[in-house]
Amino acid sequence: MIALPKHRMTADEFLAWAETLPKEAGKFELWDGEVIVKHGPAGQQNAERSEHWETKFALGRALFDAVKRAGLPCYVAVDGPSVRFADDKLVEPDVLVYCGAKVPRGAIEVPNPLIVVEVLSPSTSTMDLGAKLQGYLALPSVQHYLVIDPARPLLIHHKRGTGDAIETRIASGQSLRLDPPGLDLDLAEGLAG
Repeated sequence: MIALPKHRMTADEFLAWAETLPKEAGKFELWDGEVIVKHGPAGQQNAERSEHWETKFALGRALFDAVKRAGLPCYVAVDGPSVRFADDKLVEPDVLVYCGAKVPRGAIEVPNPLIVVEVLSPSTSTMDLGAKLQGYLALPSVQHYLVIDPARPLLIHHKRGTGDAIETRIASGQSLRLDPPGLDLDLAEGLAG
């Protein structure tokens, strides 16, 4: 078991600390300067369950296929890059899409995600549906925040509207249009976790 830092950290301090951990230590995020456990090591009660990783992979694959079909200069990252909300808030979405120049080799942060995805689990659902919704949509680059419940399956699509408006809907049907950047997401693939 990894001892969590007791002192408040900045995002840069957190990233330096997290880089020293072995992958099997689990996943952590920074919230208001405090390190929180996103999920612990395999075999522990808060470790990631199969329905979570299957849904994450399926949606990542569906987004990758949509980017490829559209021929856009966009990239899909699953389970890895960090997104900074503030100097004391750093999170790791389950899947994200960014467009433009590819992040440099060795990068651990994506500064301008366009689409972010969180897969709900019992330990993260309150944060994913509340504070992270507010945090992601406070970032000017984020146009779409997708939240998936693998137990149903259910996809909630939050889209940046005009001005400060956020449009929210439960995605139904076979596809979902994510514009910008102009992706047609196959929901049969993305929810097939």
